[in-house]
Amino acid sequence: MGTAHEQPTGAGRGSDSDGTDLQLSFLDAVIPTEAQQIEHIDRAESEKSPSAFVLSQAEIENELRKHGSGFQDGKQRIIELYQTQPDRKLRAKALAKEYGIGGHSQDFLDGSSGFVNHDGKG
Repeated sequence: MGTAHEQPTGAGRGSDSDGTDLQLSFLDAVIPTEAQQIEHIDRAESEKSPSAFVLSQAEIENELRKHGSGFQDGKQRIIELYQTQPDRKLRAKALAKEYGIGGHSQDFLDGSSGFVNHDGKG
């Protein structure tokens, strides 16, 4: 005792007389039913704001017009791909191959700016 980091004897655990009879009880808790929990989750999901990573069709078209894939005739190949390939997974695979690895800064239609980044993994 006597040093600054030591506590006095009376301040130990369980010596607070105001809280000696307190208990945590789950018997009084109102626990929602499974159906209520599912309803709460569904409501929360529907109220979520759009993801920051979701781009409008106008933004996608703006990016394609300005930059395409960055390779010669890339814009034409991408447009043709969307016109001829209905399978989304096959389109994604072809786009990953077309774009390869790269990126650039981008001015978005709302006036904000950011970075477009892509790699061969999609």
